Amino acid sequence: MNRIFLAAILAAAALPLQAAELQFVESVPAETVYGSSLTARPQAVWLEMISSSSKTLDFEQFYIAHEEGQALEPVLAAVEAAVKRGVKVRFLVDSVMMKESSKVLPRLAEAGVKTRTVNFKKAVGGVQHAKFFIADGKEVFMGSQNFDWRSLVQIHEVGLRIKSAGAAADFGRIFEADWELAGGADPKKLFSKKAKGAITAKAPEAASLNGAAVTYSLAFGPAGAIPKGFDAELDRLLALIREAKKTVRGQVMTYALSEYGSKRWAELDSAFRLAAARGVKVELVFADWAMGGKADRDIKALAKTDNISVKISVIPQSSAGFIPFARVEHCKYLTADGEASFVSTSNWGPGYFHNTRGAAVLIKGAAGAAVLEDIFAKTWDGPYVQPVDPLMDYQPVKKG
Repeated sequence: MNRIFLAAILAAAALPLQAAELQFVESVPAETVYGSSLTARPQAVWLEMISSSSKTLDFEQFYIAHEEGQALEPVLAAVEAAVKRGVKVRFLVDSVMMKESSKVLPRLAEAGVKTRTVNFKKAVGGVQHAKFFIADGKEVFMGSQNFDWRSLVQIHEVGLRIKSAGAAADFGRIFEADWELAGGADPKKLFSKKAKGAITAKAPEAASLNGAAVTYSLAFGPAGAIPKGFDAELDRLLALIREAKKTVRGQVMTYALSEYGSKRWAELDSAFRLAAARGVKVELVFADWAMGGKADRDIKALAKTDNISVKISVIPQSSAGFIPFARVEHCKYLTADGEASFVSTSNWGPGYFHNTRGAAVLIKGAAGAAVLEDIFAKTWDGPYVQPVDPLMDYQPVKKG
């Protein structure tokens, strides 16, 4: 007992006063075996963050999707209530998904929320695919969860709540730039100034996670549209894989070496292969949405590599019937050696890393990896996955 008490004291002593705090947040599709005991659920976390805000709420989302009576309704109501109590709320979405977002944005605008749409494709070449919001300049939620009722209860997702004014400031720099971009600002001028005090791999921030001491850093994409001094998402992901010595485990919706007619891009694929060649055990899970197209050949080729195992996940449909654009693995994370972990908003393809807005958090410390390893184990050893069959002719699944 004395040893346990001493260990707790030492762990607490390793953290500075008012250290940042990290919390993993997992979306669990209804009627599945998923759901780590080490993670919180998104609706409760979002409601707590929004309802406790007193000054500002800034949302940067790919899109908004809501259906009456579904899981996003309490969240929208909480946003409206925040405006009524004097909180200044801004909401930014990408123009490419306005067919969906336009169903909800008028409601928010009528409630007093300032809204903008950004044409990220015109400005940078891709889309605004990051999913995050900042509360009172003190904390951030980021992750794979879109602002979509299905992302709360019908899709497998992983995100992070970060209680840190420093993290809020860095995400705030991205938000302010993209907000101005939506207002017509020149992207070349927006990202020309160097950011001071950024939380990077060379200057990480100490934090607590489930009572344990860790450090974390932030990274964003694309590299050409982030403030100078910020880490680039792709660089940090590749470094994590290149530094791995024993294991690499990852889960993401799609994996592709070329997208929309782009040139073949092999950086990530090569990193996995080189890791495997030096004896690292690589295990990857992709969604069934990744199969049945041109990406098949790259996934199958990767699966045939020594020391690399790939499984495809097929989440069963709801007992209530088919739900469009749901029941899918949408998580975007990776762990290395049980010590480092990476949580992102990006799928694994050239378009996501080279010209699309993304955000990522890199955590150093076994406590962070332990959570993702637990989520991964429930997927890898669960009833919804099968190893990739290089000889199988996969058919595209019905999405919408």
